[in-house]
Amino acid sequence: MKIYAKKFNIFEYIINVILSVILSLSIFVGLNFNVSIFDIIFLSSVFVVLLTFLFKRPQLIIAFLSLFILVDLYYFYMKKDVLTKVVVDIDRYINWLYIYMGETNWPDGFSQLTSRYFLTTAILGIFVVALIITFLNSILKSYFLTMLFGVLVCVFQWYNYVDKAYIYLIFYVAVSFINMSINYYQKAGNGKASIVSLLIISMVFSSISTAIAYALPKSFQPVVWKSMNDKFYATFPFTKTWRNGVGNEGTTTTFSTDFSSFSQDLGGPNSVSDQIVMRVKADESTYLRGEVFDTYENNRWTNSEIQHNFGNDNYFPPAFSKGIKYTIKKLEIYPVAMNTNIIFSPWQPYHVSINNIYDKSSLTLISMGRRIKNPYVVEYYKPDISAKDLENDKAVTSDDMKRYLQYPDNLPERVKELALSITKDKKTDYDKVKAIEQYLRNTYKYNLDVPETPHGRDFVDYFLFDLKQGYCTYFATSMVIMLRTIGIPARYVVGFKMPPPPIFGDNYDIEASYAHAWVEVHFQNSGWVTFEPTAIYSETFSQAAGANIGTPSSTQPNTNTGNVAIPKTSVNQNKTQSNIVKNQAENNTIPRRNMYATIVVLIAILILAIVAAIKYVLLRKYLGSNKNAYVYYYNKILKRLGKRGLRKDDSETTLEYQERVMNAGFKDFDRVTKVYNDLVYGNLEPSKDDVAYIKEYLKRNIRNRKSLA
Repeated sequence: MKIYAKKFNIFEYIINVILSVILSLSIFVGLNFNVSIFDIIFLSSVFVVLLTFLFKRPQLIIAFLSLFILVDLYYFYMKKDVLTKVVVDIDRYINWLYIYMGETNWPDGFSQLTSRYFLTTAILGIFVVALIITFLNSILKSYFLTMLFGVLVCVFQWYNYVDKAYIYLIFYVAVSFINMSINYYQKAGNGKASIVSLLIISMVFSSISTAIAYALPKSFQPVVWKSMNDKFYATFPFTKTWRNGVGNEGTTTTFSTDFSSFSQDLGGPNSVSDQIVMRVKADESTYLRGEVFDTYENNRWTNSEIQHNFGNDNYFPPAFSKGIKYTIKKLEIYPVAMNTNIIFSPWQPYHVSINNIYDKSSLTLISMGRRIKNPYVVEYYKPDISAKDLENDKAVTSDDMKRYLQYPDNLPERVKELALSITKDKKTDYDKVKAIEQYLRNTYKYNLDVPETPHGRDFVDYFLFDLKQGYCTYFATSMVIMLRTIGIPARYVVGFKMPPPPIFGDNYDIEASYAHAWVEVHFQNSGWVTFEPTAIYSETFSQAAGANIGTPSSTQPNTNTGNVAIPKTSVNQNKTQSNIVKNQAENNTIPRRNMYATIVVLIAILILAIVAAIKYVLLRKYLGSNKNAYVYYYNKILKRLGKRGLRKDDSETTLEYQERVMNAGFKDFDRVTKVYNDLVYGNLEPSKDDVAYIKEYLKRNIRNRKSLA
């Protein structure tokens, strides 16, 4: 009978090792760790044997823990510098692991740390997996929990776009069934049947079930229970970026935002998230186009036709008249939590650094892969078009524009009548477009918390005449349809609106809440032009004619690639991050003598003085630009007003905030806001008088006020 038990112990060890190996392989695939399978088998075998031995002898565990505490106390009282170094090393490793697990793109110098901590992470990962498997399977004897643990790990990885996790899941479940069979056979206790026969039968049935599971189709659409999905996403918002998360169902060009769908089932309440979905390096704030739609039917946006083409060396000719001057600008996009193959680009793209398929008419770009993980560079045309140019231009109504004039046959007539009444005194197409844009901006309220569109009601009609509040999809859809009813071709565009420029640098963090919808209108010479009907954003053209949206230059592309952040897979990193971590470790070292403390204090003061001097010089240089200076003083005003109880809410527009500030007794704040809006959203450079005024306003009205009246 003892021989019989030993046989089962051997099989138990083997099963634990196999399960640990499968799970470790799956985890390392997700971490992009190239660990040899032989190393995993060897370490798993050693750890399983060691842990099984220790778990069955708890007195040894207590002895090891006691010894560890005694050693720790010795180093704490006798050799603090050694203990401090260990603690700092552990802290550095945890910081590295946090960045590695949480970032799509590494900071400079990170690969050097990765190579340093690679072996540590591999050994630690295998140890933790072996520890859990051995404890569940050999100590608790809970074979179901053993299987459940591995299933949860693999499913979590699969939902986070580790495709091979599905394969590892199948094999893990198959081995788990064999594990259950052996252990339940052991519980029978007769020992008469051959264990080899049992293994053969278990493996045959497990192989059959594995083959069936692997052969089943995996491209079917999941069953959607909308109310349950909404509750789940509200409780666990981070799952929106997972596979089959929020997006346009049934399409390969979905991306995660807080708007459940831009093109389908328009209307209803929405919430916003501050989750960063991508980072953009650019020298200006602009619109990042994602998708373009031409057909509005049944309260949804779709496309009547898409003419897919392969990018010709990833360059695109201009879609506007040859007589229009332009400059070519560049931005760099770094995906963070963006589960999409959409290539985001300002209108109009000139060149992208990633192989693409594009729609011939709308120039919506998608990559040839399933998901974009690595950074990419977008160069785009910025035409020198002014409001005056558009007043002298006219909308195109040729045959190829017919789909951009479509609207439903059952659209209530009063929508068209409203559009006609708004534009009846306007002589040019541009004036008509601006009239409808201004009407929407000035008449309707921005609000995310709105009810669903009533059954049987048209989305646009309900918004214009009953609801009279909503978010960007309401404003953009209404403007497109109203323009189409009066014969002006327009299309519905979705993507992201970049935030105002940062005070320092050129890096923009694009949050999910920046997802946006806007309007493009087609003119004969100017091509497709962006317009902004949503009230909380400034219009793309000011009322004054001659407001430029670009600077003329030659048509030659800008070949300066700049400093592009490097993804995880690259090894071309420098030592910057390593030096930062090293300096942090050195600063945390505990001095033994007061002299050392004095030296550290003096060095710290010297460093602070140098940093302050550098900051002062850089600030003076930065404030040499009227644009930078105005944004700097405006943000200072906001900061000081916030300390006085007038903090600007994230959902509050600058005009709404202006009204609240002026009601609190700060006169002439409207002039400050107007120049800021013209700068940020209209791209109008402030004058020296504007900068002098806001500087004086800060000194006169903000700094000298001790409290609010």
